[in-house]
Amino acid sequence: MWRNEATTGSGNLEEIFFIPTSAPASIFRPEEVVELYPEELLALKLVYAEDLEVDEAAERLGLSKATFWRMLDSGRKKMVTAILQLRPIKIVFSEKASME
Repeated sequence: MWRNEATTGSGNLEEIFFIPTSAPASIFRPEEVVELYPEELLALKLVYAEDLEVDEAAERLGLSKATFWRMLDSGRKKMVTAILQLRPIKIVFSEKASME
């Protein structure tokens, strides 16, 4: 049942591969790209890759728990959106890159 929700216009997909690549921005329409910022990526890394609790990760970065939680929640929502809607993820490392 849940698999039916992850579909494209042409029907259900059997396999999807997410492959990191450096691609020119011109191959994607700006509205289809999900932009993930360094602070969101760091929050995801600390909690999901390094298995830190939110309060531990916030303390490590010198942030309030609420601020860290917002970064984590934003990053998580963006990743889920990109995966479920099969949208490209752009990791933005600078302000200039986000304006291109």
